[in-house]
Amino acid sequence: MKNIFYMALSILLGVAVASCDRENITYDLGIDNNSGKTGTLDLSSFDAVPNDDVMKSEKSPISRAVDTGDFTVQIYQTVEGQDTLEWKYGEIPEIVTLNVGDYKLAVFSHEVQPAEWERPYYYADKAFSIEENRVTQIDTLVCTLQNIKVTVAFTEDLKTLMGDDCSVSVTIGSGTLEYDKSESRAGYFRSDSESNLLIATFMGTIDGNEEVSRIQVDNVKAGDWRKITYDIKRPEPGSETGGVTPSVSLDVSCETIDHEGNVTIDEEIIEDPNPIEPGTDPDPDPGTDPDDPTPAEGPEITSETVALGTPVVITDDLVVKINVTSSDPNGLTALTVDIQSPTLTPDELSGIGLSDHLDLANPGDMKEVIESLGFPTADKVLNQPSAPFDITNFLPMLKLLGAGTHTFVITATDAQGTTTESLILVTE
Repeated sequence: MKNIFYMALSILLGVAVASCDRENITYDLGIDNNSGKTGTLDLSSFDAVPNDDVMKSEKSPISRAVDTGDFTVQIYQTVEGQDTLEWKYGEIPEIVTLNVGDYKLAVFSHEVQPAEWERPYYYADKAFSIEENRVTQIDTLVCTLQNIKVTVAFTEDLKTLMGDDCSVSVTIGSGTLEYDKSESRAGYFRSDSESNLLIATFMGTIDGNEEVSRIQVDNVKAGDWRKITYDIKRPEPGSETGGVTPSVSLDVSCETIDHEGNVTIDEEIIEDPNPIEPGTDPDPDPGTDPDDPTPAEGPEITSETVALGTPVVITDDLVVKINVTSSDPNGLTALTVDIQSPTLTPDELSGIGLSDHLDLANPGDMKEVIESLGFPTADKVLNQPSAPFDITNFLPMLKLLGAGTHTFVITATDAQGTTTESLILVTE
């Protein structure tokens, strides 16, 4: 089986080399209508511009603030189940011939994660149609920020009283980031719905006293920049009782900053109605009754041979084994693997009968190839309490493709929820 893959890889690399620097490309993309009717998509003047910067310039980069050269451009039909064309923005062809039909062109900065430091997610798309023997042109698309930017600041007055143990945990959806008192980076959180809930929990010692404070901000949306500022609230003059001066407490504000730099003080910030006692863990779900049983969680994705979420250099003796387990009585309901790689691209994967999105539970025509790489499929996944796989035999193929960082995003689902982990492999 290894020989088959090496042969496929050789053919694949030959095709890749022959395709370099082509400006006019014909793709058999679309529903097979047996008519052979095609049209032309003209991308010669296509620009992807972040935010509202409509400045015209070279394709890479085209904005003074954001380098779009590594943005991804995809073309796909609006009918489900069709193939997808994909390029890096700086490598898109000028002319593409497509089957007649309705399409969408999408451009985005990267595969957005639940929470990341200093990594804004930009996205835009445009629907278009291909008509027989006609030219369709797409010019400028404005890519807007589609995740939520959060910064945390502490006043100098407060910093003088803060202990080294002070930090703020910010959670939006399934993403969480920890901001310590020296953290100046912006966190970017995935927007999973039209309106999201932001929860910020401060924990640490202030002026020798342990402090725990949680706020929540409603109606947080994609494209928002929420700036949370912590200050101290000193006791009012004359509030001393019995010769004892009340200690300082936190004063929290949240501002919304738009693209023009205008600031709006949030009205929807809510102090926790059930303050957390110092020394106890904050409840991440403000509506959960602490006396209720611990809610069940989604599947677990683990490995005893590699560290998940951390780049691992491929060596000759590296073993990659992953285990996906579910505690739900009905087992797993879905298991997917998304491949993000500079060399193992969708076009190259298609040469060996794969795509960059592997649905292990419903593999379709890719079943045999997926299983040959070491992944379980179909009835070895669906309703199973565990789905172990060993992709060690897949590693030599990655090494032959050259240097790069290859991320395999593993997503497992059961009736209790969804879990995502990343396997990051590096070839040198």
